[in-house]
Amino acid sequence: MKIPYVVSSNAREAYTTAPFMKASAGEAGRKIVAEDFEWDDNFSPAPLTYYAALELSRNFHRINPLKKILQKDVDMLMDLYPATIPLKYSVIYIKDEQYWKRSFYAKFPSRKEIGVTFWKGKFLSACLQDYLENVNPDVFIEEDAVELASLVSPYIYELRLNQLQMVRQPNPPVPSENSIEDTCIFSVPKVYDHIPLEPVLMKLYNLQDISLVFGINNVEDSYLTRYFEFSLNDCESMCRGLEYLQHLKIFRINRSNLDCSKVKLILQHLVKKDCIEELDFNHCKIGDYGMKALGGFIYIHKNVKRVRIANNRFKEVGVQGIAYALQMHPAAPIELLDFSLNPMSLECATIFAAAFVRCKEKPQTLIVNSCGFSGASAEKMAGLLSLNRGLTRLDMAANNLSGEAEVTLIRALEQNRKVLRVDLRRTHISEETQRKVNELLERNKNLIGQETEASDEIPPLYLNEPEYLIWEYNPNNPDYIPGRYPVRVPEI
Repeated sequence: MKIPYVVSSNAREAYTTAPFMKASAGEAGRKIVAEDFEWDDNFSPAPLTYYAALELSRNFHRINPLKKILQKDVDMLMDLYPATIPLKYSVIYIKDEQYWKRSFYAKFPSRKEIGVTFWKGKFLSACLQDYLENVNPDVFIEEDAVELASLVSPYIYELRLNQLQMVRQPNPPVPSENSIEDTCIFSVPKVYDHIPLEPVLMKLYNLQDISLVFGINNVEDSYLTRYFEFSLNDCESMCRGLEYLQHLKIFRINRSNLDCSKVKLILQHLVKKDCIEELDFNHCKIGDYGMKALGGFIYIHKNVKRVRIANNRFKEVGVQGIAYALQMHPAAPIELLDFSLNPMSLECATIFAAAFVRCKEKPQTLIVNSCGFSGASAEKMAGLLSLNRGLTRLDMAANNLSGEAEVTLIRALEQNRKVLRVDLRRTHISEETQRKVNELLERNKNLIGQETEASDEIPPLYLNEPEYLIWEYNPNNPDYIPGRYPVRVPEI
C-alpha cells in the first residue's frame, strides 16, 4: 500500500528532518535518506509487476485477479484501478477503502466530507442520491432504480435527498374548430407528483438515517411555486417504503410542503417502529392539527428522543398538545425539543411553564431561539428554571429578556443546580447579568456528581404540596411567574 495514505501527512510532517539539520556537516553527505519515500521517482524503471498490474487494471470487467495474486500486488492494483469501473463489477469485489475514497472525489469533486470512516458506503449512497435527485419522473424506469438499490443496499446506512424532480404539468388541449373542448389553462388540474420512493426504500434494508427535501435546487429564472409542493400520493408511496426499514433511527423532511394531513399519515406509519429515535420536520408547514398528532406520537412511542419542529405554523393548540404528551407517564424518553423560529404568545409561554414545572426528567434540552418572547412571556420562560430539574440546556437566543425577565432569570438560576448551559445571545441582557449567569452555570458544573438535598432545590413551604404547584401553573392562569410564589393563605 502507498505510504501517502497509510502514514498520514501530519505524522510525516511532524517527524520530517528540519532544514537546518539537512544542511549540517553530518547530514549533508548522506547518500541514503530513509525518510524520503519518493527517492526513486523518475530515477529507476518500474518493475515488471507494475506494468502487469497496469494492464490488469484496464480490464477489470473481463479479468478479476484479486483472489489469485499476492496482497502486495492487490495493493498496487487498488491504486491503479480507474474510478470509472461499473458498479456491477466493482461493488462486489473491491473492498479497499482508499479506492472508494478516490472514486468519491473523482465523481463528486465539489463535495467535501469530514470524519468519514466507511468510504464505500458514502460513495454508494452518493451514487444513489445522484440518481434519484436527477432522474426525470416522466421517464422513470422502476426496474433500473430497483437494480441500483439492490446492488448498494448492503453498504448504505444513510440516504439524503436534497431535491426531487417533479412530473411535467400537463397542458390544455390545442383549440380545434371541429371539437368543443375546455382549453383554459386553469381548467387543467395541478400535478405535484414525484418519483415513487416505495420500490427504492423497500430494498434498503440497512437504512438508519433518511433525509428528504421535496423541492428543486438552482431553479434560477424558472422558479415555480409548484416545484416545492408534494402530493399525498408521494407521501403514501414513501410510507409504504418505510414499512420495510426495520433499523430506521432518524427521519427528516425539511424545507417541504409538509402540512398537517401529510404529517399525520407519516406518523401513523412511524409509530409502529420502536427503533425511531429522532424526528426532524424543520422548515415545513405543520399547524395545530399536525402538532396534536405529533403529541399523540410522543405519548404512544417508547423510544423517540429528539424532536425538531423549527419554523412551522402551529400556535397555542399545537404547543398544548406537545406539553400534554410530555407530562404523561409512561411516554417517550424525550431528550431534545427544538421549537425555534415559531412565534410564541404569552399563552404559549404559560403552557410551556406549566408543562416543564411538572416534568422532572425530560427533556434535557429545550431550544426556543427566536420565538418572540418578551415581557411577561420572557419572564415565564426564564422562571421555569426555578422548579424544573430535568433541563440541562436551555437555548433562548434572539429573544428579548431585558427588564424584569433578567431578574427572574437570575433568581431561577440561583435555585437551579442542574442546568449547565443557557444560550443568551442577542437577548438584550446587560453584561452584569451575563456575568452572573456565567458564574451560576460554572457553579452547577462544579456540582456535577454531587447529591443535593430536596430542601436546597424547592422551598420547604411547597415541598410536599404538588397540588398547589399544579394550581399555580395552570395554563389558564397566566398571572404567575414560576418561582415567584403568591401569598399563601393558611388553612384554618
